[in-house]
Amino acid sequence: MPEISVIMSTYNEKLEHLRKAITSVQKQTFKDFEFIIILDNPQNHIIRNCIHHYAQNDARIRIIENETNIGLTQSLNKAIKTANGIYMARMDADDIMAKTCLERELSEIKRYHLDFVSASKINIDENGHKLGTYINDFSPEQMKKLLPFDNSINHPTVMVRLDLIRSEGGYREIPSCEDYDLWLRLLFHGCSMRILPQILLKYRIRSNGICESNAYRLYLSKRFLLNLYQKSKKNPKLWKDNHAFEKYLCIQDTSPKKQQRFNQAYALLYQSIGCCKSKYFHKAIPLFIQAIRLDKDMLWIIGNKLSYQIRKQIVLSIPAYHRYQRSAPKNAAQ
Repeated sequence: MPEISVIMSTYNEKLEHLRKAITSVQKQTFKDFEFIIILDNPQNHIIRNCIHHYAQNDARIRIIENETNIGLTQSLNKAIKTANGIYMARMDADDIMAKTCLERELSEIKRYHLDFVSASKINIDENGHKLGTYINDFSPEQMKKLLPFDNSINHPTVMVRLDLIRSEGGYREIPSCEDYDLWLRLLFHGCSMRILPQILLKYRIRSNGICESNAYRLYLSKRFLLNLYQKSKKNPKLWKDNHAFEKYLCIQDTSPKKQQRFNQAYALLYQSIGCCKSKYFHKAIPLFIQAIRLDKDMLWIIGNKLSYQIRKQIVLSIPAYHRYQRSAPKNAAQ
């Protein structure tokens, strides 16, 4: 029985990106793993031929072919049911895993008796150029205080006990937030979580990103989950209602007009944030005002981000939450 089951779903990734993702898993310094690859687009013969070629030369690779496209959530759940490992390690089909990723995360889990570990990342574009570095260093105590207010976990860096995933019923259909929903359920039921400061992944950002197409869907899902977590403190049974999100959508404006307006405002808001980071405040302010005028929900997004950043600074400054010796990140994704 392998100690780790690496799970990756493929759909329409570029062949070059897919090959780099698979190779980065194969080159791990930790060797005792199975590599489950789900083909969620059986009509894509190029991807199918590619992953079968790798499987023929690596006995650790096991392929699950869906008869039709069933989406990421159901594909991951299929793999979880058949996985043989003690831990699940997630991987996306266009990212690059640092060669010490599995070894480093498993070592942390065993050393500190954790249930769940994720790591920091470097964002890259479709050509592999660096876009930014995102480092978090959160102890289990800090995760309890921060995760219910924002998702700081990089999904493709996660390593978690498979029995805990199965006890929660796996992922649920919460658009763009199926991972956050699962993390919150795990946390609520006592899962011990840690985010490492080591950079163990190159995370690829596609050109058709969230600002262009999925912004409103992400907003509704995230707002639903944040409210659900707070309400569940008084009524834990709320987590068991698998139709709660559908009920929530029924009282929201999901018309095409609303979605288009929100997505446009969201794009303007992030242009404004980009200008602020570059200190072009004379450009940022008009964009910010324009975004709010277009859709008042931008005020909730800004308020949520500001309150989280304040909470984060407070939590990180409290010595009682520093369970681990903190150190600067040394490993870079390779």
